Amino acid sequence: MDVPGPHRFDYTAELDRVRVALGELAAEASRIVTAATAAVAGPDAGRADTAAVHAALQSLQVRSRKLDDELVVLLACQNPVAGDLQLVVACLRIATGVERMGELADHIAATADLRRPAPVVPAPLRPTITHLGRLCGDLADQLAAAIRKDDREAARQVEDADDQIDQIHRRLLATLTDSAWPHGIQSAVDLTLLSRYYERFGDQAVTAARRLAGIHPATNR
Repeated sequence: MDVPGPHRFDYTAELDRVRVALGELAAEASRIVTAATAAVAGPDAGRADTAAVHAALQSLQVRSRKLDDELVVLLACQNPVAGDLQLVVACLRIATGVERMGELADHIAATADLRRPAPVVPAPLRPTITHLGRLCGDLADQLAAAIRKDDREAARQVEDADDQIDQIHRRLLATLTDSAWPHGIQSAVDLTLLSRYYERFGDQAVTAARRLAGIHPATNR
């Protein structure tokens, strides 16, 4: 059996470091969507300061692009075997997806900015939006754990968890388009956009998880 040389061990360690960094990005997306949800549907809705959410997104974007650069260097300077090549390419795409998750969460906070000091979400629907935010945060945390552990089965389970988000999104749209909707057109438009941001956040997490689940382990580590 061939024994990997020191160069190979260094490369494997670098891939492991990349996985940890990518998992941290997904965990940060979870924190951003949780904070953004509090801004639109929490106890201080209409008064919450969203500056921390916007700053967190900027930090995530910087870290994501730095990771992209590091992955490109890995591709250019190493000679990855098939499984590792898949992993590096998948990580590039996952980083882009996680960055998009952060951007979608930031759009949620921006909706609060747009309507301040009025709350975006009518009081009767705040529990629904809070639930959506919690589901999205949990989904991002699941993705983060799957990436860190290189757990493809856990990655496949992310798609099942997203089903709840899709169901709530459909029910909310039905409520907003009902002729008995009592909160006006502007509120209906705002909530339609919010629901869409959450639904797209979940879709991005599922896409990232599918990329991870589709990687075939390297055969010569």
